[in-house]
Order: sequence, then structure tokens, then C-alpha cells
Amino acid sequence: MFGLDPLRLPVSITAADPAADDGSREIGISREGVELRRCVRGVRMRVQLPFSEYEGVAVRVLALAGGEPVIFLSLEHRDDALSILLQASEDSDESAACARKWSRITGCPILIAGADGRLRNPAAAAPRKAALARRHRRSALRHRRTAFRTRSQRAAAPIACSLYEGEREIIARS
Repeated sequence: MFGLDPLRLPVSITAADPAADDGSREIGISREGVELRRCVRGVRMRVQLPFSEYEGVAVRVLALAGGEPVIFLSLEHRDDALSILLQASEDSDESAACARKWSRITGCPILIAGADGRLRNPAAAAPRKAALARRHRRSALRHRRTAFRTRSQRAAAPIACSLYEGEREIIARS
């Protein structure tokens, strides 16, 4: 159906935009981020966004009337006008592979749309061992001075205080 290959970047496409004067916008995707170009009320604008501004690669499954369900992949932004359709396909294996590639290249997580339309990150739902509370143990060595600190204190001590001149040495003998 429709698909952008993440391994062939940079890529430029034209997409529908009802708010633009001519009803379309130009989208450029490179390894650094996304560039959107459009003209609204005679004002030309160009917006460059890094991938870190996007929430993730969203996967939505929509069942069209009387046909196979279609899987849509999009690069989701908090502002819907900045979201970008990456792929529309009926093949679930191809869509899953493409979602993993886009996620790896953009550094964004894969987000799955639920029945209510809300996006969630399935990887963040599972509790991880590192996220569990760590037991705080008292170390027997926590009050010990480090060797570096000891050496630096010795070096900082003035040498003149350890030299004695003109004094008689007393030796105790038993």
C-alpha cells in the first residue's frame, strides 16, 4: 500500500494538509530528524524537529469496512499536525519489522494503540528488576578515608614543621 523505507534516508514526500494553502505539505526525513514545509495564508514556513521531540513510532490497526485490517505506522508527536504517516500495510510481519527499524533509527519507542485509541509502550509496562527498590546496606568501610585523600593531606603538610635545628636530642634508655 504505502511505505517509507527507513534504510533509504533521506527521503522526501508530499502529504495532505488541510490547513495549508494548496492542501499539501512537504516532509523531509533524514537521520537527524524531520523537516516540514508548507504555506499557510501566504506565509511559507519550515519546521525542523529532531527525533527526540517525537513520542514514538505508533502502531494502529484499523479494520476497514468489508476488508482486511490495515496496520498504520506513524511517527507520533504531541501535536497531531506534526505526526507523520510512515507506512500503511496489511501484512503484520512486514509492519512489525518496519516498526522495529524505525524505532532503532529514530531512537523512539514503539507505541501500541489500544481499543480506546490511547498509545502505550508495552516495554515500559513490564516491571524490571532494576526498577525495584534496592536495599540500602551499611558498609563497614564507609567512614574510612581513601588512600588518595590520605596522600594528598600528607603532601599538603608543610615540610618546615618536621625539621628541628639547634636542639639537643634526648634519648631515653632503661
